[in-house]
Amino acid sequence: MKKPELCLLLLLSLLTFSFFSTSTASHHDQSYDLREKQEWQKGGNNPYVFGEESFEYLVRSEQGKVKVLKPFPELSPLLQGIENYRIDYLETEPLTFVVPTHLDADSIFYVVEGEGAIALLHEGSRESHILEKGDIIRVWAGSIIYLINKSKNQKLKVAKLLQPVGNPGRVQVFYSAGGDQEAESYYQSFSIELLEAALNTRRDRLHQFFASQRSEAIIKAPEEKIRAIAQHSSRSESGPWPFIRSKRPFNLLNKQPSYKNRRGQLYEADKNDYDELKDLNARVSYTDISRGSMLAPFINTRAFKIAVVVKGSGYVEIISPEEKDNWLRQSRREHKEAEPWRQPEAETGRRYRRVSSLLSEGSVFVSPPGHPTAIVASKEQNLQIVCFEVRAENNELVFIAGKNNILSELQEEAKELAFGVPAKMVDEVLRGQEEEVFLAGPSERERETEREEGGKHEKPLRESIMEVVEGF
Repeated sequence: MKKPELCLLLLLSLLTFSFFSTSTASHHDQSYDLREKQEWQKGGNNPYVFGEESFEYLVRSEQGKVKVLKPFPELSPLLQGIENYRIDYLETEPLTFVVPTHLDADSIFYVVEGEGAIALLHEGSRESHILEKGDIIRVWAGSIIYLINKSKNQKLKVAKLLQPVGNPGRVQVFYSAGGDQEAESYYQSFSIELLEAALNTRRDRLHQFFASQRSEAIIKAPEEKIRAIAQHSSRSESGPWPFIRSKRPFNLLNKQPSYKNRRGQLYEADKNDYDELKDLNARVSYTDISRGSMLAPFINTRAFKIAVVVKGSGYVEIISPEEKDNWLRQSRREHKEAEPWRQPEAETGRRYRRVSSLLSEGSVFVSPPGHPTAIVASKEQNLQIVCFEVRAENNELVFIAGKNNILSELQEEAKELAFGVPAKMVDEVLRGQEEEVFLAGPSERERETEREEGGKHEKPLRESIMEVVEGF
């Protein structure tokens, strides 16, 4: 064989090997994804994760929408501990006005996206604030509020935690203005003779007044009116009361992150950052997990973590104890006829069961106290989550994997007694991870390992081929 032909043959061999390695890795990734999806499908009704079908719409129009998650005990009998909390989500189009309302619930607002303004009427005064991404603001039950989206091209999105003060788990909305079922003013439900006396206004004038009101809860507004409202929203406005509770927002994203590395960042705010969270016994956090990465397995010692996915996709795994496993099996039996394609599962008698579910924008999931939980971002995009942690007093976020794995603090003798292997082996496992809090996810770790192993073999192969080529 001639020298040029041999060189060409060797180069083709190298290219073929590289293609085969890449194809194998890609196929392995696809197989991994398939295994994951098949495992998720086995979940049946998920007692901790809720999608669009679990919401009820209070408002839905061209200018925006308001939806509220159904009561947690109705969605899952395992969540009786948070029966008096609800999740609400507001989304408005650019240059819109949300008519004045009040709720029979204390609320924590978190601005997910956009820029707007909020006015609160309480304690005999009006207080107005600009709202920006990352802002947290507490709204007291009974405070009358109205909002604007002052952006010309961006939606305003707000996630809310509601804690009813009347009937547990039930939230009532009261519209101060409006002329239709979607936003009907409560004034119109009083008798006309009572309104005449209370407002000192003639009956015909009242009829004219109420007939002129808009029917929508979210209204497209002229830019000059939006601008005028926003101009009065940069400062708190004092009133006649000697002591006024300020509702000034706290911006979570302007705070230094609690944890941050190349795989993600975690921001947290509690009563020490924002005093308004104190009597609600709550904490708010924002997690941004880089694509392909994960929030290391953790437990909350006392708090329920109620999480709202605000952007991206991924999945969550929550470890559920045996007594809850009985409910899962019953749920699967109930849905077997509706989904005959499901493969029956063997009764394993395990003490725990892994509850897994895909996550996407709008998903809500709950991690109860003590339940080991891990959250993984997809390979395509970051996963961004807002969390409302309730019953947060004295709660501790404990990681059970990563460099800060709490179990690595076990005494040597305790490690050997607990795990039945030498302490050195326990340390190799529990302390094998060099990163903490945010780690490489399963598929990302697999790719990194393949790249490392491929690099070890690739160079010697190239060198061998080049040596052969140079020998001619």
